[in-house]
Amino acid sequence: MRTYPPELLDLLDEGRVRYAGMIRFDLGEGSYGFIRQSADYVHAGVTYKAMLDGLIEVSDLSYGTGTVAQGFTLRLSESPDNGITPAVLLNIENYDYRDRPVTIYDLHRHPDTGAEIGDPVALMRGYINAIIHEEDPSSGYFMTVECESRGLYYSRTNGRIRSQDDQQRRNPGDKVNAHLATSGRVKIDWGKA
Repeated sequence: MRTYPPELLDLLDEGRVRYAGMIRFDLGEGSYGFIRQSADYVHAGVTYKAMLDGLIEVSDLSYGTGTVAQGFTLRLSESPDNGITPAVLLNIENYDYRDRPVTIYDLHRHPDTGAEIGDPVALMRGYINAIIHEEDPSSGYFMTVECESRGLYYSRTNGRIRSQDDQQRRNPGDKVNAHLATSGRVKIDWGKA
């Protein structure tokens, strides 16, 4: 169960809390963070780069229980005035992003002093499923990052068998599938002695 500082709970009751949205990408090459405020911010060893309001749009975050996959999308549009050109957006293809974690946080601040109230709160966690590059004549070039929760694995059915490489992407160091390819198949006749 999550606990919040009493000061934050009081300000939430009053409806006077300031928020700064944060996004953390844990790619194969390292962790990258962005925060919606005018100055960079450091949390848990990651420097969150200040970003302009609306530079990264986050879809509605849906919450549920059970094994239903909860997905969300991030949209990053070109902004040549800020150095974000289509070539910069295409550069993401040079990174190891598939099945990498994405976490969306809220950083709470006091409305009068601007002081942080507690640690950032994780609102949603997901894994990058796909990145789609598009160009719209009216809005320009943009990319959409599709993210999904691990709930998808509880509801997805297919005949594919997970390999050791798949397992390492999901849980580095886990050796549950290390000898999978060499174990062979054994036919078991159930119900016979």
